[in-house]
Amino acid sequence: MTQGYYSGITGIQTHQYGLDVISDNLANVGTTGYKASTTEFADLFSKAIGNNTPTSNDIGYGVKLQATSFQMQQGALMPSDRFNDLALEGNGWFGVMTTNDKHYYTRDGSFAFDTFQQVAGDVNSASARLVTGDGMYVKGTMLTNFAYNSTFDYGDFDSNGTTGAYLITNPTNEAELTGANEQGILEFPTRLAYPVVPTTETSFFGNLGVQNETRTISSNVISAANDVNRLKLTFSMSATQPATGVAWDVVATVVSNDGSIVYDTKNGQAVFGESGALSSFDITSMNNDGTEVSVDLGTGYSGVISIDGVGTSGSSRSDGVSGGTLTKYGINANGVIIADFSNGRQSAIGRIAVYHFQNDQGLNREGGTYYQESADSGNPLFWTDANGNAISGAIVRSGNLEASNVRTDVGLTDMIIMQRAYQANSKIITTVDEMIQKALSMRR
Repeated sequence: MTQGYYSGITGIQTHQYGLDVISDNLANVGTTGYKASTTEFADLFSKAIGNNTPTSNDIGYGVKLQATSFQMQQGALMPSDRFNDLALEGNGWFGVMTTNDKHYYTRDGSFAFDTFQQVAGDVNSASARLVTGDGMYVKGTMLTNFAYNSTFDYGDFDSNGTTGAYLITNPTNEAELTGANEQGILEFPTRLAYPVVPTTETSFFGNLGVQNETRTISSNVISAANDVNRLKLTFSMSATQPATGVAWDVVATVVSNDGSIVYDTKNGQAVFGESGALSSFDITSMNNDGTEVSVDLGTGYSGVISIDGVGTSGSSRSDGVSGGTLTKYGINANGVIIADFSNGRQSAIGRIAVYHFQNDQGLNREGGTYYQESADSGNPLFWTDANGNAISGAIVRSGNLEASNVRTDVGLTDMIIMQRAYQANSKIITTVDEMIQKALSMRR
């Protein structure tokens, strides 16, 4: 009879553990990124009561809590109004680290920013680090395509009185992750500029016709000083014409956008053959406030032509990019950190790391929705594509948070089951106690 007594005791204790787990789940129904746990029970041990039967003859000696496992189902995505709130749709974990180099993993992407100066004492070198609510740094790969320039005028020198900003040195839309063990702190420069790329090539297109009328074709050209100037070609019929074809005198000018400054003026001639195709043009380049800009009228029929019976037209194309300053940051579905600039350009500067494990169930729960690797989980790793490049393996949803995956209805049902099991096991103890008392009273 004492076996039933011990079984009842282990049943009470084990189902109390089960109720503890359910209670913790229900308490965290509103915790961002929380993953519910479930209990796994197992037979404690058993004893054979004989060995002369062809069937099992063991009697169990109670129950034990075998394990508590995570429920890794996706939690609902909740929209927020902050781009730095992140949620993972699919498998994976955000990596975070403390100042003393302890590493944790979480599904809670409610991140914020702190600031520090990359160059001590220089306020213009400030960067914002992506951190958790309790100050841990979010991990990822920062690109090396920007650098600090202490002499750069960010456009506020008159009010600020100092210069200095980070400059994009190699614009890109891609950011490759380095190794899983090489991830560091993510730092967003607060003063980031897209440098001006002066215009060096300008091409013109159109039909001048053959009528003796003045034609003008213009193009915007960007100077090294980030000014948008105007390169204008003015065509007028030459006084002396060739035996076949037509010749046009050309006056080329480069002026400021408001026309107040003339940077360069050249005179030349464009000659077109009998069929209207360009034969020659003797102005090859113009000075745009210190930068030489090539002038291309094309060849044959590919650029400017002079044909009768076709409506006159004119257009141009030039290279170069105006400089711009940072307007906002964004994070795309691959976790790439994108900087948007006032000139309409973009560039990646880094990427959020998304970690994976061979056995997520082997992670050690550390509280606060944080987990640590263990011998059972294996080392953190990155998934790779067919070419061996690291990939996120999950969709990174900026402006969203993952809700707890605890189901209240399931938790309440499980709580009733645990309560009934607890009561049943307590009844076992009282029943066995009564039987023992009865057995002892039989000696009288």
